[in-house]
Amino acid sequence: MAIRLYVFCMVLVSILSGFLWLILFFSVNPFQAPSWIIFIFYTTFFVFLAAIFSLASFYYKVWASNREVIFSHIGPSIRQACFASLALTTLLFFEQIKVLSWWVASMIILAVILFELFFRSRR
Repeated sequence: MAIRLYVFCMVLVSILSGFLWLILFFSVNPFQAPSWIIFIFYTTFFVFLAAIFSLASFYYKVWASNREVIFSHIGPSIRQACFASLALTTLLFFEQIKVLSWWVASMIILAVILFELFFRSRR
């Protein structure tokens, strides 16, 4: 039952946050909007990506492990999805403020990879 509840909640969160993000994307002018609306835009973008990535990662791990120990894939899937979403949201924000270059992008991606390796080595 917990797996179904997790999947249902993630699907619901991804649909709601995706809908909110699309509303903000098509109705807000980023040059005239106050900073709190820009913050909500990036927050909904992060939540949408985290929900989609965690679902995709969870189903990939279940498929790759031939449906063995399904519960052990939930935590790492959420963590990796949050790291990937944070990296993409940061890259999008840096692109908005015109400071993104290949060097900055590679440092952000390297930091995310090192954080994930840190969490994997803590066991």
